[in-house]
Amino acid sequence: MSQSSVLAEWVLPAAVCAPVTWVCLVWRFREDGRLLGTVRSTLAAVAVVLWTSGMAALASGLLLPHASSVPPAAVGAVAGLGLVPKRKLEQSGEHPLMAIVTLGDSLLLSGLALRLQTDRAEWSYRMSSGFQDCWDLDAFADRVCRHLLSRVDTSGRTGRARTNLKREIVERHRDVRTAAQKWITVETKIEKSCQQQARERTREELRQARRAFGEAEQYCAYLLDLAHAHGKRSDDKKIMELRRRSPWEAVAGPSAG
Repeated sequence: MSQSSVLAEWVLPAAVCAPVTWVCLVWRFREDGRLLGTVRSTLAAVAVVLWTSGMAALASGLLLPHASSVPPAAVGAVAGLGLVPKRKLEQSGEHPLMAIVTLGDSLLLSGLALRLQTDRAEWSYRMSSGFQDCWDLDAFADRVCRHLLSRVDTSGRTGRARTNLKREIVERHRDVRTAAQKWITVETKIEKSCQQQARERTREELRQARRAFGEAEQYCAYLLDLAHAHGKRSDDKKIMELRRRSPWEAVAGPSAG
């Protein structure tokens, strides 16, 4: 086999498949996470690209000698486009051999999806934890809400999508405020009772306060989930800036009401 033949039948399909696969991954997971968000998600995405490109090269090298009319580049493009999600059919006409070939992609894609979900959950929890009380957490959630609302009206997003996203932001922010107010009510009641009876907090009172605070943190993480899903990695610096601001600092932006 000549060097030019190797390049045409093996290297070219892989070279064409790699960028096509990456574009398909970006489209497939556009609202599920950030492919380059962490080292682990980046490695998982690269593994999908390498595996798919390798399968394209293998298919081209083994099959094209028996089907010379098929361009090698077409094999790479088709292999990459295979990552575009398709509707599940009750009766699939897929050949059993193709199911075996695509099994590796299915496993890698499943691992990538799980990795993206984990990255988003860890990021949201990290951003919503560490507050001393719900006054600070509530103020931070208010700033995040205003920031998200200011980013809704972007090009490429339909009017219906904008309306739905605004409603979701406002609803999740309302949940944070409700949970924070619940903690404030519990905290105030416990503090007043302890002062009147000149005593320390009981274990049950500590549990109630911690549970209320935990609920507020959880709802704040749920709000931040939208920031991760619809924002870019560069927006993380903005979220950190909002977190470091004074609780009473005014925030410019549209109202969350």
